[in-house]
Amino acid sequence: MKLQKKQVYGIICAIVVLAAVLEFFFAHPHYHEWYHETVGFNIAFGFLGGWLLIIVSKMLMMPLLQRKEDYYDEETDGGDDDDE
Repeated sequence: MKLQKKQVYGIICAIVVLAAVLEFFFAHPHYHEWYHETVGFNIAFGFLGGWLLIIVSKMLMMPLLQRKEDYYDEETDGGDDDDE
């Protein structure tokens, strides 16, 4: 079963809304900081933190790991040639 992008985004939105509702009713009320009392803060913090990790890791690792498309097609001197 292959899902389309619209269906995947709908499922993600439904999960986020369900998590926010459950947090509103079942969250522990004895937090020490004001931002933890905000409904949905932990969900948003985790979601944005995850995306930030993905974006930063792509920005840092792509230049180190990515090679040109013809990287292995280039001929090198002194290698084994099958043309002989």
